[in-house]
Amino acid sequence: MHRLIIDTDPGEDDILAMMMAYQHPNVQIEAITVTAGNVGLVNTTNNVGVMLDILQDDQIKVYAGCAGPFVHKPRDASNAHGKDGLGNTGYRSSRPIESTHAAMEMINRFTNEPDALTLVMLGPMTNLATALKLDPELPHKIKRVVVMGGAVTGHGNINRCSEFNIYADPEAAHVVFDAWGKAGKLIKVSDWELTSRNGFTKEVRAEWDALNTEKSRFYTAISAHSNRFIEEVRKRTVQFFADPVAMAVAIEPDIVLKSEQHHLAIEMQGEWTRGQTTVDWLDLYSDTKNADIVLEIDNGRLHELVFAALR
Repeated sequence: MHRLIIDTDPGEDDILAMMMAYQHPNVQIEAITVTAGNVGLVNTTNNVGVMLDILQDDQIKVYAGCAGPFVHKPRDASNAHGKDGLGNTGYRSSRPIESTHAAMEMINRFTNEPDALTLVMLGPMTNLATALKLDPELPHKIKRVVVMGGAVTGHGNINRCSEFNIYADPEAAHVVFDAWGKAGKLIKVSDWELTSRNGFTKEVRAEWDALNTEKSRFYTAISAHSNRFIEEVRKRTVQFFADPVAMAVAIEPDIVLKSEQHHLAIEMQGEWTRGQTTVDWLDLYSDTKNADIVLEIDNGRLHELVFAALR
């Protein structure tokens, strides 16, 4: 059984990823911590509640965390996800949010059950970086960390070379990867380029819609804005779902067919390169490997997991 803490910034793709985990027979979601990212914290927290309302689950607790990055002003992705993060559909939830800050809840959970819980990070790393400043021993307490983040050969989605989650708070990402390196631990990295190699065609998305379940109807509604953005602004018909790819790696580790372990560092400066994930591919500059970078997955199994989530 994979016991997960999910740190997230929904975004309809985060919602799909969490639904994948929720429906999986070998997964238990222990808690959901929330950060700002795709949209502001008020909306990302609400969107987790909306998803749990749709799933009719009142047991999973939700913890709000950081409302912005460490240093720079927040930059969201509302152009792609809608101002509310759910395609401007207006879904609202009255679900109560726990009073404990997400970073403190991380510390509490991982300290109380060391080496028992997997952390899946679907948004900027601000909550975990904050927790690390309070408890530098966290890398030794978390069983696994799976991150959706980065563009390991510089083919980003937010500037010339960076991926949104890292770009949104590169200082936080630096704190996290640096801490795992110093601890001699590896972070499993599912990056944007892996995502773009495992896209979903318009025809496949139509099959999701045709399921006509409550969950598929919900996802059809919240993803319509994003689909239009991809087709009309990005000029492509294949949709990339970064968070579901990362979640598949987390909940079915055997889905990974190829990965490489190297040192990964975050560029925090640069007019064109802020937020870039730089990888020591030849292992020339560092003896410390802190990243297990996923390069290939079983695409067929990924599709099966998404279908299972929407049925």
